[in-house]
Amino acid sequence: MATVINQQADSESIAASNTSYPVLLGNYSLFRSASEAGANIVWRSDGVLSNLYINILTNDRAASTFRTRKGTADANIAVSITGSTTGKFEDTSNTDTVTAGDNWHAKIVTGAGGTVFTYNVNSVLFAATTNTVHKIGCGFTDISLASTTEFSPFYGRSVTPQAADSNVGMTMRTAGTLAKLGVQVGINSRTTTSTLRSRVNSAFGAQTISIAGGTTGNVEDTTNSDTIASGDLINWSMTTGTGTELIEPNSTHVEFTTTNSLQQYVAGIAVGLAQTAGLTRYYPFQGRLLENATESNVVAETNLAFTASLLQCNISANTIVLDSTLTLRKNSAPGNQVVTITALTTGIFQDTVNTDSIVATDTLDYQIVTPSTVTAITIRSISMLGDSSLSRNINTFERKTFRGVLRGVGRGSI
Repeated sequence: MATVINQQADSESIAASNTSYPVLLGNYSLFRSASEAGANIVWRSDGVLSNLYINILTNDRAASTFRTRKGTADANIAVSITGSTTGKFEDTSNTDTVTAGDNWHAKIVTGAGGTVFTYNVNSVLFAATTNTVHKIGCGFTDISLASTTEFSPFYGRSVTPQAADSNVGMTMRTAGTLAKLGVQVGINSRTTTSTLRSRVNSAFGAQTISIAGGTTGNVEDTTNSDTIASGDLINWSMTTGTGTELIEPNSTHVEFTTTNSLQQYVAGIAVGLAQTAGLTRYYPFQGRLLENATESNVVAETNLAFTASLLQCNISANTIVLDSTLTLRKNSAPGNQVVTITALTTGIFQDTVNTDSIVATDTLDYQIVTPSTVTAITIRSISMLGDSSLSRNINTFERKTFRGVLRGVGRGSI
């Protein structure tokens, strides 16, 4: 068992005295549903949730709250957001036990008054009972096309589904198992069946979901799975039947399970994001690919010790005649990992040499610097591999140390 970070990132502004329900998935955008049913997602692995975290950017409202929800009831983890105060807020004391089959999400209630309440990042830790499980997902968009197959990623937001796997695929850097494919359908006025399928190396995987016309809520494939090797490209597709009625998948999700404590943290967007020449821009290390000129707007505390490696980016267009640079940022300073994005070249660029040791209090984000020449690069995703075996070892050490202290107290040595 090792712990992973489930971070969501986007740009969110919430009205006063508002109640909404964010989704708690890794590599995910900040999807908030006005109705609880729209965020209630089934979790299929036993484990423990902890360290609910949010970074508030602007706030002049009264006190607000951010908490976990199991089904339609408040769970144990709760974050109190002080009125008219910005910065990080988290619950480092309470935990929630997840039983396979539970529905989990979050709830945020903003305080009264004021004019602004914005945030870009929130997260929660998940430690599966067995192996290392990252429940990753994608915020989706509406589809009203007839007899069409479109492709989307297991990260960020699919604002515009794509016609090719290469634009949205996530190149995995560790072996594992992809399973428990699911979709949360908000609106479905279609009269024919839509089919959602896993994709591995630009071919259909083993997982498939048939969404009958008119079906809403959680629809899953809990039987099939895909075996993933390091270097495989993973994503998913949606194929519609005849007719042009609307289907609105609020979110798609899947579990990626490893036995080596490794997981991949990704920030991306299906349509891609252009960074023009002569700019320094910052991006969150998980969630929707969100460009920002101010680093503090996208950083997030990890709350987890791990080793980061294999920093990479997927560039789908590049008309800049000089090299650009991607850097992992730790505590708003350059980390060890640096990727050179070769001039006029597209594809995957990666640092296969350097690593970064992350402690629980570190903040992380990505930086891309484009040279001062005309035109731009288009970024589909940025990712890195996280080895959280360190967190497991620390937890074991802490438990052993704590037991030793108790034995010492029992002998009257203190």
